[in-house]
Amino acid sequence: MSLVSVVCLGNICRSPMAHMVFQNMINEKGLECEFEIDSAGTEGYNEMCHAGIHRGTKEILRRKGIPFEEHYSRKIRKKDYEYYDYIIAMDKFNLRNMTRFVGDDPQKKVSLLLDHTDCPGDVADPWYTDDFDKTWEDVNRGCRGLLDEIGI
Repeated sequence: MSLVSVVCLGNICRSPMAHMVFQNMINEKGLECEFEIDSAGTEGYNEMCHAGIHRGTKEILRRKGIPFEEHYSRKIRKKDYEYYDYIIAMDKFNLRNMTRFVGDDPQKKVSLLLDHTDCPGDVADPWYTDDFDKTWEDVNRGCRGLLDEIGI
């Protein structure tokens, strides 16, 4: 089984979107028993107030026909590094923040989502841009690239 966690800042916009998109891609291939997908944030303020998925993320997932269940924000923890095979950050800022939890990444589990594409970079953050369509494009492209790299 492959264990994947996607990580952004607050775990309410980008990482839940990537979580649901990746899960849907896996399900469409009939491989849901071969993967466990989760998401987390590098900051814990949304976890403290039990924040769910942002309404903009829910809206675009509905528009794109991606099924989802409610997800409540959680902060990444040091033990996640040992548990997950892949820990995928949405941007360089969160990648740097994750060093508090994963150290120097001796097992080479950590990467940026868009590094799995032919156009590396940061996934646009709709919390600041309010452009959930751009984030969708980035997430969709990154998830497809990651699946290709894993060999699915």
